Amino acid sequence: MAGGGRTRLAAILLGAAAVVLAGFGVLATLEAHSLRSTAAPQNVAVTDGAATSAVKRQVTSAVNTVFSYNYANTAATRQAAQGLLTGPAIRQYNTYFALVTKDAPAQKLVVTTRVTNSGVELLSGNQAQVLIFANQQDTRAGTKQTSYAGALFAVTAVRQGSRWKIENINTFNGQQ
Repeated sequence: MAGGGRTRLAAILLGAAAVVLAGFGVLATLEAHSLRSTAAPQNVAVTDGAATSAVKRQVTSAVNTVFSYNYANTAATRQAAQGLLTGPAIRQYNTYFALVTKDAPAQKLVVTTRVTNSGVELLSGNQAQVLIFANQQDTRAGTKQTSYAGALFAVTAVRQGSRWKIENINTFNGQQ
């Protein structure tokens, strides 16, 4: 092959390489589009104010109810909690509340929990992650002694119909 043949062969090889690279580019673009269109729903906690407010309002109300109790009627709190919790949170709560029903009457304990602030860190479809800051006040009815404590924990909430229910409670102690 003389100089003209080599030039022609180089042109053919370069043309073939260009076709292969163009084909790869098209396939990569199609794959990327496919991945974007089938990805999980996006986090709308910042962009959908109404949905975020609904989650915060309902989770705040649930936390205030579930973690407040009066030694004289712990059954009312347990019953209310069963309608505000779902999934693993029911088991978590029942474990916690077994101690309350055992100890609260002897100590004549009244606990009031008030969420002071909350933040929705994830809101995607029917699931939300909410960080909770709360104040807890406990009073011993017999002595009128009152103490205060802060609480920080996270909950996973799921929407069931039009209601957000707590599905998991993370107290950051290594157990969930």
